Amino acid sequence: MRVDFPVWGGGRRAAEVSLSLLDAATVSRLIWVPSFVDLCCDPGFPGFPSRETPESLVAAARAGGFGELVVSPRVDPVADTPEHIARMERSHVGVRLHPTGALTIGLRGEELAEVGLILRAGAVALSDGGVAHPDSLVLRNALEYTREFGVPVLLRPCDAALDAVGVVHDSPLAARLGLRGNPAATEEIGVARVIALCRATGAKVHLTHVGVARSIEAIAAAQREGLPLTASTPARNLVLDEASIDDGRYDARFRLHPPLRGAIDREALVAGVRSGVLCLSADHQPRALEERDHEFERAIPGSPAPRTAFAAALTALGDLDTVVRAFALAPREVVGLDVSSWALIDPIGERVVAAERPLPTDALEGLRLRGVVYDHVCS
Repeated sequence: MRVDFPVWGGGRRAAEVSLSLLDAATVSRLIWVPSFVDLCCDPGFPGFPSRETPESLVAAARAGGFGELVVSPRVDPVADTPEHIARMERSHVGVRLHPTGALTIGLRGEELAEVGLILRAGAVALSDGGVAHPDSLVLRNALEYTREFGVPVLLRPCDAALDAVGVVHDSPLAARLGLRGNPAATEEIGVARVIALCRATGAKVHLTHVGVARSIEAIAAAQREGLPLTASTPARNLVLDEASIDDGRYDARFRLHPPLRGAIDREALVAGVRSGVLCLSADHQPRALEERDHEFERAIPGSPAPRTAFAAALTALGDLDTVVRAFALAPREVVGLDVSSWALIDPIGERVVAAERPLPTDALEGLRLRGVVYDHVCS
């Protein structure tokens, strides 16, 4: 039957609800919120059919309340031409895919891509695809050029040489586990470099995958200075840290890059989202069975995310208003999107993240998380 539910921010709208499947207490808690946005969606298509299909991605997005997916150019072939952007299928039932164009040809960090033509073809932003950018001169020239277009450039801050070192956070835990450590300094150096170039060029920059406490301090200072700089962190980083792998199993679900950092960093991320310095991404990076079924160091880093990201954020932050601002409104402001779809959610209900077979892939599997998505509609 059709039932009216309150809308976050005011008003009501109807939804088809099977009351036989929901108890009265659950029905009384349901509320419509603007659908969520993943600024860092790294899909398995085109080029990686064993990872996922457009249909499986859209199904996962709808199940998690995501209406907008900002798609990485790190596909095969790399999205570094206007033809690639123009060919992308963007409208799906309840979910819109928004392409970002590669900042440099092949994401190699050597030669600027056809930025103007890529944007004219429909890209909402430019991106390094999460790939370490080694040449500061090329990056400076790219930011100076893109400033004229007024679109954000999505960059993962890191030092290319240090970023290639290690598979877990560089700490006493890494030494005890016998795994190579990736130092926090790689992100701190990367953040400092981007802030300096943002100041020098005036370009709009969005830093992705922020995970280190000192990075947040630097970003907050840059924002107070008035620089056109925004930043986000994956929702899973609010509930997981390096201790998650410390159970003797070397579980490849936690093989992420950048790696999970320390507990102090995780607490700083939560505070950074609450204060508005950071917004959130799902950081969807599906991986195929053959890419994950290896010892920890050889597994391809990444984790699927849309089904569990909202619940991870609400569990860590404990406040629906903060989650909506950080996961629905602020990301739309970054890339200039309007609210065009809504998710019907229960902000109190809890579920245990179900196990996947034949090989678990979601880093949040087994956790009891607060927040359940029940429906997803377009305006």
